[in-house]
Amino acid sequence: MTPTSERFLPSPSRLLGLRGSILALLGLAVVFSSPLLAQESETEAVAPAASSSEPTAETKPETATASSEVASNSEGEIKDLFLETINVNLVNVDVVVTDKKGVPVMGLTKDDFELLEDGRPMKVTNFYAVQNGAPQGDGVDTDPGARPGTLGRAQLSPIGVPEDQRLSLVVFIDHFNIHPLNRNRVTKEIRLFITQNVGPEDRVMLVTYTRSLKVEQPFTSDGRMVSAALSRLERVAGHASQRDSERKDAMERIEESNDDFTALAHARVYAESTLNDLTFTVRSLKEFVSQLAGLPGRKVVLHVSDGIPMVAGQDVFQYVESKFPNSSAINETFSYDMSRSFKELVALANANRVTFYTMDAAGLRTYDSVSASQQGEAGRGVLVDSTRIANIQDTLHFLANGTGGKAIVNRNRVLPALKQVAEDFRNYYSLGFNPAHAGTGRLYRLKVKVKRKGVRVRYRESYRDKSVETVMSEGTMASLDFKVESNEHNLELRFGQGVERDRGRHFLMPIKVRIPLKEVTLLPVDGTLEGRLRIFVAAKDWEGATSQVQETAVPISIPADQLDPSQEQVYIYNMELLMRKGSHEVAIGLRDDLAAETSFLRRRVNVGSS
Repeated sequence: MTPTSERFLPSPSRLLGLRGSILALLGLAVVFSSPLLAQESETEAVAPAASSSEPTAETKPETATASSEVASNSEGEIKDLFLETINVNLVNVDVVVTDKKGVPVMGLTKDDFELLEDGRPMKVTNFYAVQNGAPQGDGVDTDPGARPGTLGRAQLSPIGVPEDQRLSLVVFIDHFNIHPLNRNRVTKEIRLFITQNVGPEDRVMLVTYTRSLKVEQPFTSDGRMVSAALSRLERVAGHASQRDSERKDAMERIEESNDDFTALAHARVYAESTLNDLTFTVRSLKEFVSQLAGLPGRKVVLHVSDGIPMVAGQDVFQYVESKFPNSSAINETFSYDMSRSFKELVALANANRVTFYTMDAAGLRTYDSVSASQQGEAGRGVLVDSTRIANIQDTLHFLANGTGGKAIVNRNRVLPALKQVAEDFRNYYSLGFNPAHAGTGRLYRLKVKVKRKGVRVRYRESYRDKSVETVMSEGTMASLDFKVESNEHNLELRFGQGVERDRGRHFLMPIKVRIPLKEVTLLPVDGTLEGRLRIFVAAKDWEGATSQVQETAVPISIPADQLDPSQEQVYIYNMELLMRKGSHEVAIGLRDDLAAETSFLRRRVNVGSS
């Protein structure tokens, strides 16, 4: 594919606090200091002195870098612990089974499924079935002590749904690739779909794209809030009309051309412009799907557009070919083929357990490219239009089919199709398996077969085997970006008074992480109780600038006679964050390596306030 000239690309936009160079804007550095053991009844504990190697504030915060340092505990150097850590790599594959008419097929058991990874049969260790929104049967056969409907040790959310099965739905309105009239027509039905099908166990978000991504409504379980946000979009202009105008101009110039050289030049100009737009569309989708990675449970993106071309300008080159048969114009399309980028998007979505349901808001398509007087010969416009329709709808089918979703195309009324989408949400199976490998970072192909004739099966076609560090970093960022918490360890964050640095531009903020010891796995080792924790931390400022996630090990070693089971005791870990003055969100991820259990917590702090 021919690279697009950078001079046509606008500066990158920021979505929910993008990573990378944005760290410099935050000026975040971390100093980890030593832990303390305290009684729960104590409200404060005096922290030991921080490490003397505190990060030096740079002259310009734009050049600040993140750093971390772990100081020894009060007993001196921490000895190496020969304790076995647990890396449970459970992969969930959500499966929708229907008959040929699209009606859900329920009542299947684990033995009705065959699951393969890269062609190798996998044992289904966890099986979860949902019919009409309610868990069926025991839901799991690996943990005799598990409550019905849970996946092994999966924790239940307050509303009674396992977090790893909770639905997070993102309504994604692609303003850049939609006509306002088409958008307004379908959003009325989407609003009805949301209010009728969003329950207290679901999370719904509204996002729009217009060369940059914008969260119109953060995650909520109140469908009325999403409906109200959708109604406000009816006054927003779409950009597909401008695209159509450019296409019409290119077609007219091609029709007026006297030779194929001139016609191809006009086609290339249009294709370059379209390719540039496509590059940003796909890049933004990839960034958003990446941010969804750490969000627990099933994640669905309902993508609404007037279609997205797989090959930029394919129909225009087809028009040149039909006018000048010896021009070989179709060969030009290879330079503008975006299929590889869409394959990468599908792989990324599958790696992050994201399913695409795509919608062509234009409804039933008609042939309208060129009037009969412009065609030059009968049928040319029909060929061009059929090429165009297939090109913009193939992408929608590709995204949906590759991730286990469904494409809604050629529908003037979309509500009946959306009701079928709701059926997928409320009637599905989840197959869990433990691969022999862990943290390889590789992409593995999946295949699911059902031992019953006449059924259709939809599921994600691959997954990525992520390391523990990647999973924890993604979970910490999801807590920060989407304000989602899963505090199974009952952690507390307490902020101290910041110490001014470099003339008030930065403050060194002390933070105490309070960890109830009854929630931590401790093993007896030579008269002590040993634990293995890891803390992951990230922060976002009031402008959306986000730091990278930083990690530190927190090995716990407590003399056995100091742990009193009759009292509520907490383990306090101190850290200091070097932050700009203003409002910040801080997210903490905690992993108990001995039990393979995690927690994520976020809190707001006003840096520099008295």
